[in-house]
Amino acid sequence: MAILTWLHNAYGRDLIDGIRAALPDEDIREWPEAGNPDDIDICIVFRMPPGFLKPFRNLKLMSATGAGIDHYLLDPDFPRGIRMVRVVDHDFAARMADYVLAWTLFHHRDLAHFLAAQARHDWAYKIMRSASDVRVGVMGLGQMGRLAAERLAAIGYDTAAWSRSPHEVPSVTCFHGAGGLDDFLGRTEILVNLLPLTHETRGILGAATFARMPAGGVVISAARGGHLVEADLVAALQAGTLRAATIDAFPTEPLPADSPLWEVPNLYVTPHCSSTASLQTIVDTFTGNVRRFRDGQPLLNEVDTIAGY
Repeated sequence: MAILTWLHNAYGRDLIDGIRAALPDEDIREWPEAGNPDDIDICIVFRMPPGFLKPFRNLKLMSATGAGIDHYLLDPDFPRGIRMVRVVDHDFAARMADYVLAWTLFHHRDLAHFLAAQARHDWAYKIMRSASDVRVGVMGLGQMGRLAAERLAAIGYDTAAWSRSPHEVPSVTCFHGAGGLDDFLGRTEILVNLLPLTHETRGILGAATFARMPAGGVVISAARGGHLVEADLVAALQAGTLRAATIDAFPTEPLPADSPLWEVPNLYVTPHCSSTASLQTIVDTFTGNVRRFRDGQPLLNEVDTIAGY
């Protein structure tokens, strides 16, 4: 059997060389040089067009190259019977937590006010609220969401979290399910979205959610572009329903140069850079799962392809 790779070119040859070095006994092929498609039983792919996997009739294990897997599962021809894993570890989650903390502090401490004042040469003093007076809410309690919530609570924010199923996180007030969403949003001034993208969460960052938050709230979204309803975000910022937003993932990426979102006041755009797996994380996680799969052991970070996460 053989492994087919189609990897992110940002890592150059280092990524495939790392995989080859860690799996010297495996037949590793690089797309488009796949050879006989019936040989392929393991695949690691960065992006793929719809139907890409159809020729590989003996495929048993599919690996993403990062934490997100929704774009794979949106393929109507994705073989639901195979096992799937993603790439995430503590370093990957820590990078996301860093992003969340940086932008939470940016909005809490109103750094935009001071940057604008500096541009005007204006000594614009402003009294800051204590972190304990600021109510932050994290949507999603996977590996990334949980660590972000823990770190927000650790530096003193009044932190809550919301997820589909019940969780307990020390120093974090946890809500769950449709019945807990209103109470969660009603107490959340700074909303952090780290949800997986599923049919239930698609479009969740829209008018209905913004209206249930306290007036003048903030949204930080570092999950998937499909969560966002762009027109609703712009309308909420223009109306003052939201006072600011930081968005890292958009429905269309890269965000087109002529997109009006670049110019919306109080909207901060980052280029889907909130967290990226290190080369070593990808190599270690993927090759570790290959060994586990060959030995019949439990896999790391296995995805429920029906639930979507």
